[in-house]
Order: sequence, then structure tokens, then C-alpha cells
Amino acid sequence: MTDLASESPKPPRVSVIVTVYNRTGYLEQAIVSALNQTYADREVIVVDDSGGGVAREVCETYLGRALIGYRAHTRTLGIAAGLREAIREARGTYIAVLNDDDFWAPDFLAKLVPRLEADGSIALAFCDHWIVDQSGAVDTSATDDNSRRYGRAQLAPGLLQDPARFIFQLNGVPLAMAAVFRKSAVRLELLADEVSGAYDFWISCLLAGSGGGFTYHPERLTFYRVHGQMETARRSPDKAENLVYIFSRLLELGWFTSHQEFLKFRLGQALLAVGKDQMYFGHLGPARALLYRAFLTSAHWKPIALWLLSFLPSGIRRSLALAR
Repeated sequence: MTDLASESPKPPRVSVIVTVYNRTGYLEQAIVSALNQTYADREVIVVDDSGGGVAREVCETYLGRALIGYRAHTRTLGIAAGLREAIREARGTYIAVLNDDDFWAPDFLAKLVPRLEADGSIALAFCDHWIVDQSGAVDTSATDDNSRRYGRAQLAPGLLQDPARFIFQLNGVPLAMAAVFRKSAVRLELLADEVSGAYDFWISCLLAGSGGGFTYHPERLTFYRVHGQMETARRSPDKAENLVYIFSRLLELGWFTSHQEFLKFRLGQALLAVGKDQMYFGHLGPARALLYRAFLTSAHWKPIALWLLSFLPSGIRRSLALAR
């Protein structure tokens, strides 16, 4: 890592971690939104996991400021590993993650941090957010749909009664760009490389497992950008393997006894998704093993139907729309 910010004797209350991997087209807007927060007691750390320091040029304009640092990995670690190291080295009591393609309203930290400061039992504070297109224009219809889909439209402000249920059933915490969490509530040794792009969901699970409370602020204080380079647009035979790891690990940890059956259901869904992707890419042996495991986990007919389908010629399989 290089170009660390000059550290003041007094640690900041909040460490903002801006994640970068290869793309830099939206990075400056993300950095500026973090620097322009009305909440002043913070540091901003840009973590570049591209392996080649691609974000250095964008960051150089801002590196003279004492509250910003740039860390470039000499080799790509992966999002989970890179974030784990950044959180470990962050000096703040609280952590806020901001992906390079998203940005914040100026009062985001000022509205959420005091909620954590007021109650030491709260592990995470989060808000709602806007959906914007690649140019940054707000899509109100998509925003409203997103709030409903993830359960925030109907969520009452304040403390959640059952954070684990809200996470497992709705994945309603936008941790990667609309949350602030207590660093001490995350067991970093459990932030495994295997969670990869689902690090935000996994950190939410770890925070819920800590026993700390979650509090919700209903204002839309951040902006989530939808564009063609998003991870969600990528398809690969192993894309959902991180969810298999996550739900398997949650069942092993046994933290959420009242949610065990639902976690088994979600594990079955994840196994089915990976099996379908493996079949889509023609990897029939691994696909059949995953589909059979999905059936044993969920006792649902669909994995067996797809397992039988895997024995048909490839042209027929394609015509039956195996894609998700």
C-alpha cells in the first residue's frame, strides 16, 4: 500500500473506505461526496484493488489533504480481502463503505453517525437511497420500486425489531453505500475471501450476529448508480458460490437459531443458482452434484427437474431457457 494520508494524533470518529477495482470513470464524484460531508471528524481512504494503481491519477488531486489517503495493492486481493485489511487498518470508531460508482448527499454522515454515538448498543445505522443512471440522473420510479423490493418503503424509522430477519428475507441493508457501522462489532477473522462480491450482505450478517441493534433513517441520503459495468451484470459459472458459502457458514455458526430453517431454504436456493449457472456454461458434472445437493437441502422438485434436464442434448437445454 502506498500514499497513506498523514495521520493526526487524534483518531477520527469515522473512517470512510472508498473501494476501487479497475474502473475510475465515476471515482472522482464518489471522493468529492465523501470529502464534502458536513460531518467533519472523518478520514477518507481510497483502496485500489486493481493491482496496477489505476486510481492514482484521479486521487492525486486530493492527496495533499490530511484526511485522505490512497492505498494501492500491488496485486489484486479481491474485494473481501481488500476491505478486510482496510477495516483493520482504519482508525475510526465507525466505518462507512462507498463504492467507486456511488456517491453521498452532504449530510449522510451527519444524519447517521449521531445515532451510533447516542447508543453504544447499536451496531449499524442505515438509510434509504436513490437509484441514478450512469450520468447521475435520479430515476424516481426505479427508486420507489427498489425501496419496496428491499423492504425499506414500509419500514418504520428507528430500531429494527429483528435485524436478522430483515437481512435474510429482504437483504434490506444497503451496507456498501448507505450505512455506517461500529468497527468493533465486526469479527474481521470471519470476513473470508470466499464471500467476494457479497461482502456487504455478509458484513450485515456479522453485525446482526454481534447482538448489536440496527437503526433505520428513512431519508434517501445516498445515490446508487446503475450502469453496464456493474458486478450484477456479470454472469459466470461460479457467481453465486459466495452465497453457498455464506448460508453454509451461517448454519455452521448457529447464531440465529430461530432462522435455521429459512437459512437452509436460502442455501438450497443458492445451490440451485450455482447449479443452473454451471449447466448454462456446459459444466454438467459439477451442475448435477450441486443440483442434487440443492434437493437434499430443500427437498424441492426443481433441482431434480433440472438434474434430469441436464441429460438432454445441449440444444434442447438451451431452448428450454436454462438461464435465470
